[in-house]
Amino acid sequence: MHELFLTASVRPGEFDTACAILQGLSWMTARRTIYRILFFAGQPQPKGLPKALHPSVLPRQQEKQMWGDLNKQLLRSSYILQATYEVAPEVDFGKENTVDLNRLPATLRWTDLPDPLRDSPITSRKKIEIPFPHGLPGSLLANGHTYTNELIQESYSFNRGDLEIVLSRYYHLPDSPGRPIAHLPPWVDLRPVDPAQKWVLNVKLNVTEDGQPEKLTKANEELMRNKAEFDKLFDFKVVDRRIFDTRIAPPPIIPGRGPQ
Repeated sequence: MHELFLTASVRPGEFDTACAILQGLSWMTARRTIYRILFFAGQPQPKGLPKALHPSVLPRQQEKQMWGDLNKQLLRSSYILQATYEVAPEVDFGKENTVDLNRLPATLRWTDLPDPLRDSPITSRKKIEIPFPHGLPGSLLANGHTYTNELIQESYSFNRGDLEIVLSRYYHLPDSPGRPIAHLPPWVDLRPVDPAQKWVLNVKLNVTEDGQPEKLTKANEELMRNKAEFDKLFDFKVVDRRIFDTRIAPPPIIPGRGPQ
């Protein structure tokens, strides 16, 4: 799949106004979602996903095929992968009970380095999202990935036809070297990753058949048509694609020696 999106920022004092505008444009109330996102790094030298999964982990053929597609991507380069869990402030934060993340449903996210669209406000990149009924962290660890850190993502989403409009912001979690934290802190204790506490606005389109250039061209044109309308309200920027680079650089090669 390919995702294409425009990017703008919204100051915290303008958030309510932005939501009201987007509600009017989409004729719907925002959907609020909160995700706990665990980040896992692959090995410096790409090795793919050598360990096969138990059939119960990915019971459906469609997900198994996406796992195979992800393996092909990870054979050419190592990446940071995301394990995402939907959570709720009133249920999952500020509680003392320890949660076994391997027993909970999650989604595995992979995104590639965006395409080099010069001087375009549209970011375009490949992505794979695989729903796991259980066992996602264990599957990543078994395939040589290492837990690095985690964040909370809060999003407010609107839809207008095929267009997805998302306001999102990330929050720090306490450091927990080597493993996810045992308990999420109270929601009111979270602090945004961005010191200015800005929200990021993305206007998105997904192209399922990313191997068909004409469909990507059509999606680009549709996004630009929508941008003409949104430009009256938001300032979309040309974003350096390296900001979205999730690849892991291999270790440097010392002259006279191969990779270790």
